[in-house]
Amino acid sequence: MRRILLIVGLLGTAVAQAHLAAWLSHSTHKIRPDAHAIQHSTIRLFAAHGEYAALQVSVRANHPLKVVRIVPSALEDGQSVIGRWQMTVYREAFIRTVHPTNVVAPVGLWPDALIPTVDNYYHERRDALPWRVPGHFTQSFWIDIYVPRTVGPGRYSGTVAVIVRTHGRNQVRVLRVRLRVYPFAIPATSSLPSSFGFDGAPLSLVFRGRYGALTNAQLIHLTQLFDIAALKDRIALGGGSGIPAPMRWRHGHLFVNWHEYDEEVRPFMTACKAAHGARWRETDVRWLTHVFYHKMPRREQIAYFRAWARHFRHEHWRVGLYALGLDEPHSRAQFALANRRAAVIRRATHAVLPMVTSANVAKLDGKNFGILCPVINDVEGLNGVDKRGRIGRYTKRYHLKLWWYQSCLSHGCWIVGRRSSLGWPSYMIDQPAIYNRIMPWLTWKYDMQGELYYDTDIGFSMGHKDPWTDQYHFGGNGDGTLFYPGRPSVIGGKRDIPIQSIRLMMIRAGYQDYEYLHMASRLYGRRAVSRLIDHAIRSTHSWTKRPAILRALKGKLARMIVQGLHTKSAH
Repeated sequence: MRRILLIVGLLGTAVAQAHLAAWLSHSTHKIRPDAHAIQHSTIRLFAAHGEYAALQVSVRANHPLKVVRIVPSALEDGQSVIGRWQMTVYREAFIRTVHPTNVVAPVGLWPDALIPTVDNYYHERRDALPWRVPGHFTQSFWIDIYVPRTVGPGRYSGTVAVIVRTHGRNQVRVLRVRLRVYPFAIPATSSLPSSFGFDGAPLSLVFRGRYGALTNAQLIHLTQLFDIAALKDRIALGGGSGIPAPMRWRHGHLFVNWHEYDEEVRPFMTACKAAHGARWRETDVRWLTHVFYHKMPRREQIAYFRAWARHFRHEHWRVGLYALGLDEPHSRAQFALANRRAAVIRRATHAVLPMVTSANVAKLDGKNFGILCPVINDVEGLNGVDKRGRIGRYTKRYHLKLWWYQSCLSHGCWIVGRRSSLGWPSYMIDQPAIYNRIMPWLTWKYDMQGELYYDTDIGFSMGHKDPWTDQYHFGGNGDGTLFYPGRPSVIGGKRDIPIQSIRLMMIRAGYQDYEYLHMASRLYGRRAVSRLIDHAIRSTHSWTKRPAILRALKGKLARMIVQGLHTKSAH
């Protein structure tokens, strides 16, 4: 509090006026510019060790103003301190939608990109603050709080000072934060494997204006920054920089130069310090275009997959490998092709799991696949679609891992989604935040073993579109684009960085929720946890749309875990 008083003394006298409002909100809300003041001057959060807690600070007045600073204090419980260096303040940048994702999504300004005051990569000050806010306009700021594993459990308290300049003088609003830290930790690496697509080739286009403008070293380094951001959000990116490994066939042997690949991925194969010790659990076999689409001879294809398995063994990387030979086969010829490609991989090695993105198990040769990955709409869908039983029996028969994914089917491909198809989890900008968060809850409920998502930067490759102003693809706003290109010309500073979206933070929140579900089920069994959540998480397209209910469920899970661990230690 002394620090806050010092700020007040330095910046001016705090004058309370009714027409200036500042308030706190939980993270699972998207606060649009027309949102009116909710007079919450105190917020209560909870988290485990190794988890992020997040909140939002909103400012609104009936006249123009300038937000000078947002200053969170350290959080203290009398014995331990969560310092300010464990916190990041972001300004929520808006993107204007013109085409709605579905009939209930209003067009206009939506908060999505999170511009840091100081970035977490180079520690450069960016142009998040100070920031001018028009009259009758709500501007929100995001605060991330990382709970380190070194602090003790307890009830922590702190403040957030909101310093604004209006009518020629400074005003300060002091808001209060209460954080309960539970006496357990979530693992650094997510218990739920994932592979979210990423293509490094367009980085040159969005950061330098043309393809090929970045050197391989620059491209690798920038790709690594995106990998770090994703791992901190508890997901793994697949695809990488796109730089192909040089290969040559000589004297009946395939030689692969792994140098640049190793340089790029090595930090993520074991505990990555920059991502709180997280690592990849699964990764993709890359450059399959050269293998399958350029018609590499069969013996070379087999040698190629064996080279991947041999290299990972040599490096002692305990990261699973998968290969998607053909995405979403539909015709008889495509299913036959998918089966042939899986057979090539299986003949080469069992260390690489062939993946297929389909629920049409009748057309698949199960003995040659390793991962079955249906779209969520085919698992339990509308109009009586329910393939859970068939899929479950198939995966059990052939000992397959079962992943799933969401696609434009969840909002309408190339159309404005109608009311008849509403209710699916979604990574779209103009959907409520809980839609972005709910997927891991459903993943646990349906006992899926991983999540695939096709792309996180497809908007970077649309040269005629700037991701900062237009992310409408495949009928959805933000489909396939979860990052923004952090160019200094847009965000300030001197160096390029990835910019995370609110949607990525919601995915992170969902993956953190998954750890609670996973831990509770290990302590009490799946049936006990299902009884707790089934009234709110009913099916793939029927689940609570109220963030407060989800938050309450997570709180109950936390208390179950604490009690279960206490009972276990007592015995």
